[in-house]
Formats: sequence, C-alpha cells, structure tokens
Amino acid sequence: MKKRIKIIVALWFSVFSLIGLNAKAQPYPNKPIRIIVPFGPGGTTDIIARSMARKLTEQLGVSVQVENKTGGSSIVGSQFVSKATPDGYTLLMAGSPHSINPSLRKDMPYDAVKSFEPVTLIGTVPMVLVTHPSLPVKTFQEFVAYGKKNPEALRCGIVPGSGNHMATESLKLAAAVPLMPVPYQSDAPMVVDLLGGHINCVVLISTQGIAYIREGRLNAIAATSEQRLAILPNVPTLQELGLKGFLAGSWNGLFAPAGTPSEATELIAKEIQRALKDPKIIEQYAQIGITIIGTDPQGQAKFLASDIARWRDVIKDAQISLQ
Repeated sequence: MKKRIKIIVALWFSVFSLIGLNAKAQPYPNKPIRIIVPFGPGGTTDIIARSMARKLTEQLGVSVQVENKTGGSSIVGSQFVSKATPDGYTLLMAGSPHSINPSLRKDMPYDAVKSFEPVTLIGTVPMVLVTHPSLPVKTFQEFVAYGKKNPEALRCGIVPGSGNHMATESLKLAAAVPLMPVPYQSDAPMVVDLLGGHINCVVLISTQGIAYIREGRLNAIAATSEQRLAILPNVPTLQELGLKGFLAGSWNGLFAPAGTPSEATELIAKEIQRALKDPKIIEQYAQIGITIIGTDPQGQAKFLASDIARWRDVIKDAQISLQ
C-alpha cells in the first residue's frame, strides 16, 4: 500500500513538473497586456494607445487593454508602471511630460530614463497657434504686432508642465511678444474657454484643434512643425515666418518597467512598427495630424535623451519655476 502511494505521489509530481515546464516554455506574450495611459480618456495619447491596443490584440493573439491613470502631469500613471513587474505585461504610453517633468519637478518619484526600458517612439504631433475669432488678427505678424501694442491683450491658455506650456514659453521668448498665460488643469476646459472667448489664444496640439479650425470656430495662425501640415496646407510654419529653428510638439511612445527583458520590448516594438503600416492606421493618424515614426528601442532612447535636454534648456531660458 505504501509503495502504491509513493508511486501515485511521484506521478503527481511528474505531472505538475511538466505543467510548470510547459508554462515556462510558452513564448511571450501568453497572457493579457495592459497599456497604462497617464492622461484622461479622449486625448491624443489615449487615441493612439487604444488604436495600438486593438492592433496588438489582433497581431499577438492576446488581449491588450488600455487603463487610464491620471494625475500629476502624467506622474501618477508613470510611477505605477515604474513599480510594475518587469515582465512585459505592463507598458506605459508616455507623452511630452515624460521628458519635461525631470527639469520641471523638484521631487520625482522615478527617473524618466533609469526607471524604464524604451520600446518605441510611435509618432509626433505638431502644434498650431490658434486664436479666437474675436481677436482682430489674421496673420502671425498681426498677432505679434497686436500683442506688442496691447501688452495684456493676448491671454493664452496653458496646462502647466505640458508641451503646450513649454511651446508657449518658447514662442514668447522667440517672438519677443508679451503673452499672458492662463493656467488650466487639463486641455479640455482650456479648449472650452478658448471656444467661448474667455481666453483668445492657445498653442494647441493639432489633433485637438483641427475640427474647430475646419468649422471656423478657431483661426489657425501658424504651425510649430518643420514643414507645413498636410491637414492645414495653407497655414505657414513659425520657421517660415522668421523664427528659425523653432520646433515644438507632442509625442507618444511606449516604455516598460526597468528590467523588462529585451525579448519583450523588441517584440512589441516590431509589432508596433507592423501596425503602423496598416493603411487604416495611416489614414486615421493623417486625418488628425500625427506623424508616424515607429522606432526600435534604441531609437526611442536617443529621442528621449534629446527631448529631455531640449526642454531643460527651454525651462532654464524661460526661467520657469520648479514645481
């Protein structure tokens, strides 16, 4: 009897050992992946995250879900990912604040570079200087002249710590035009007040303003991109208008917690690159002004380092106080 029990126990151990080996042998990914968006639903970052989640679900054969964890100019969601298990199943869809915060925030709960593994830079989104129709200007030259003649007239909305904030400060310095910054907690109420005429100008991410520009509810004065936007071909760039080298915009890219295996980050990067070749994605992104890039992890790391350095200089030159 004892011998029989020993044989049964041995068989059970063998079965569980095989199950364990098979589980370990399963290639990544073999369970649901979540993409953390550190901003609210409906914004550009959220749109990009959800479109990529749908494509990755199709391509990888596992569920890829998006979770919004807002607060602290993306710090809450980013910190959450920095502390997640580094197994490739929790990813961060970051934006411009990821490279701005290191120079703007006194006490960061994570390191924007060391706490994460780069995956891919998905794309960039240029900005557009837009004005309310009540502002008596039609061109950038008129905008600057009006501001200089009326030093407190240009009330420009900003979301402190965002790409919009940095672009506004950069414009103020480069054009030597007095702008009165009006702070908002997020883009949505800022756009509502702009449409209502409570403020009269914003350096706005193109994806957020294109519909209102097309409807004539906002006037597009200038683009912050290197070349004119395909969706706004008649709007000149600030570089064309004499601000040589002026570039500003938002971006979105994926990161994983530090220590995530390269096999996982490289696979996700390749699958994102594949997704970005889908004609439907190309058309969707073109309609809202997203410039597709799709780097490998190394390219994402180089971009982040460059962007951190760029905004560090802007914050220093504009004498923006640490928050």
